Amino acid sequence: MQVFVINLAAAADRLAYMRKQLGDAFERIDAVRGHEVPARLAANFSGTIPILPGEIGCYASHLMAAEEILARGLPYAIVLEDDAELGLGFHDIVETCLRRLPSDWDIVGLADVKHRPHHRLSQLSSDHYLVRYAHFPKTTTAYVLSQSGCRKLLASRQRRRPVDVDIRYGWEMGLNDYGILPPPVRPSNKFASSIPKSTRQRFYWRANPLGYLKGRIDGLRKMGLANAARAYLAASPRTALDRKQRS
Repeated sequence: MQVFVINLAAAADRLAYMRKQLGDAFERIDAVRGHEVPARLAANFSGTIPILPGEIGCYASHLMAAEEILARGLPYAIVLEDDAELGLGFHDIVETCLRRLPSDWDIVGLADVKHRPHHRLSQLSSDHYLVRYAHFPKTTTAYVLSQSGCRKLLASRQRRRPVDVDIRYGWEMGLNDYGILPPPVRPSNKFASSIPKSTRQRFYWRANPLGYLKGRIDGLRKMGLANAARAYLAASPRTALDRKQRS
């Protein structure tokens, strides 16, 4: 299975970290900074952009990974950021997942920084499941992207959110998204973020509240309303506390 690792040329320590986990079984995507976006992608970030230069570079780098998948005619590929910490059995779990997915899938999230309401679709291992999220996780640490997912992600448009947020708003692109839980990948705590954080809180949904509401409703419909109700109930703090007390 093809694996791409997004990595800045200056981040040799991160590349060594990924090589320690993967050996030579990956290819490096030469990540760019905000002022280095290739001319072919620059139109996506023109005008007044409410995201930071580091976020622009990160977004462009993920688009470059999608371009590479398309250019090679790969049916799909794993895309990793260079601080991804791979769990035991990572490759086997992902390969099993790919065999269980419907033919029209676009993206599978492999990392999840928070517990998100979800519905289990298929068991992948003794403790891993293919899931459908009510709302896709906000992380691009690790994912699998299909040919159709690449085309949807690359469709020319103005990018006004960081890439992890934009993929979370995947209904705007028509992304058919899935996930694996527990996540077989997590962000490593060995490295500080190379992207400075915004000094103010940003509420992206305010740009199109009705569109956001429609997207959230569509997510619930994909899960099925009964499954969604159970997922939100299971994710509630009281339910989580009750489970902890019973264990």
